[in-house]
Amino acid sequence: MRLVAASFGLLCLAASATAQEKGSFALDAMTTSGRHFGLGYYVTDGLSVRPSLGFGYADGYGMTFNLGTGLRWEMMPHSRVSPYATGSFEYLRNPYLVPYDPNGLNQLGAESDVTRYGGGLGIRAQLKYKLSLVAEGLVMNSAFHDGSVPGLGAVQMVEPGAHFEGAIGISYVLN
Repeated sequence: MRLVAASFGLLCLAASATAQEKGSFALDAMTTSGRHFGLGYYVTDGLSVRPSLGFGYADGYGMTFNLGTGLRWEMMPHSRVSPYATGSFEYLRNPYLVPYDPNGLNQLGAESDVTRYGGGLGIRAQLKYKLSLVAEGLVMNSAFHDGSVPGLGAVQMVEPGAHFEGAIGISYVLN
């Protein structure tokens, strides 16, 4: 049984995947903070630029808006499974976003937006010829926490400082 599993793994790695070539476009759907849809454009066979846009609504939090961009460098772009390095920059607007204060003092008049950036590693696994599953881990410059403020109710708090977050998504290559 182990031999079958190892053989299958090597077969997946060895199979050619030509969808991530220079000039290709991809559609992405990711679960990162602010959940977003995006486009990917492959500048080279392994390097892509990925602008994104997201909207969301949650009871207690209201409407959110997310605008960002990312860079992805795939180490084995022609393989079915390819690890990659990624960098991300995003602007997130949320009406219930409150800066985190470790002393418990909430600044209600503060801005309800945040600019985030970070980088990390991920893996792309091709499911079908043009459809891939992606998973990544990023170290970002701020963290979100749920909280509540008397008179305002549920809020999301932004805590400055590096933290880890994970994301999964799908990517579909158009050409």
